[in-house]
Amino acid sequence: MSTPRPTADAVSAAAMLSLRWTTRIISEIDDNGPIPHRTAQATFPDIPADSLQHGLRTLRQRGLLQVRERRDDDSPVELTQAGQDLGDVYEALSRWARRHHYPTEQTDFVTRVEATLYLLRDRHTVSLLEAPSAMPYGYRARRALHAGLIGTGSNGWYTLTEAGGELGQALAVLTNWAAAHPQVVMEATSRRPGRPTTALHHVAGPALPPAHASSTPVPRFPR
Repeated sequence: MSTPRPTADAVSAAAMLSLRWTTRIISEIDDNGPIPHRTAQATFPDIPADSLQHGLRTLRQRGLLQVRERRDDDSPVELTQAGQDLGDVYEALSRWARRHHYPTEQTDFVTRVEATLYLLRDRHTVSLLEAPSAMPYGYRARRALHAGLIGTGSNGWYTLTEAGGELGQALAVLTNWAAAHPQVVMEATSRRPGRPTTALHHVAGPALPPAHASSTPVPRFPR
């Protein structure tokens, strides 16, 4: 029997879920139900055809989507149980980002979720959210500092801000999802890392020092 690794599994889950187009595809099907596989492109006109097919195939391999085969060649693409359960995760992440204007005050649902996942795919940030006083001052905390998740105390240790404490609650939802679907997380960690979500290194720019920021516009998706 494997030993539970809540921090590592949450980080792995965040890394998997922040892959290109994942939030867009999962949230669309979660909102509107299964879509016919042969007309998927009409549902996602903003996603290039080759990227959409790659995304759908990858999400099936990772256990988040499934295709219910039918004889009329109109097989619907639908969420697995793991995919359905992401609704609570996305809601928790989006609610935190909206409350704390992350990454900016005016962002849509998909961007909020992706930017927050990008924070949680950093194991140092997750470790700080779980035990801020266990890490002395150091460069590994720079993302959490610039995101306003932690502050510095007089005793030489970090403390959680209100935003950090509330992100810890969202992290718990993600951790519970990973624990409920260990096979999905295991599948993700057994594969090579994929590409991050669209321009996410720009979306999450405020979490890094100014030298790492970019002026590339953030993409917008409907919600």
